Amino acid sequence: MSPESTPDEAAQFLREFKAIVTTARGLDLVPRPENNATVLDLGLNEAAIRAVILGLSVADYCAGPKQDESRPGEVWFFGKEINGHEVYIKLKIATAGSVKIAKCISFHKADYALRYPLR
Repeated sequence: MSPESTPDEAAQFLREFKAIVTTARGLDLVPRPENNATVLDLGLNEAAIRAVILGLSVADYCAGPKQDESRPGEVWFFGKEINGHEVYIKLKIATAGSVKIAKCISFHKADYALRYPLR
């Protein structure tokens, strides 16, 4: 299976997402039960999660963009090893009026081995 995005497209998404995190509204981590459980289990706090996300690179890309199943917009998928566990990370740039919001929809231990097509 070939990658759904080019390295340049993934890099552009990450640049825009990180700019929103660092210069605009910050990072919104969706408080899903599986996200909360992973954060507790891995001993992470908000600053650590932010650092992981700001440290993502094109090499961490797994898939996307794909249409969000529950709301308008696109989601992108990344993975990162944290404390010996592969963590599945789903990101989205949402909008509220003219404001862009950096949302981390998923941040939990991967249910299966992730693929990294741009490595």
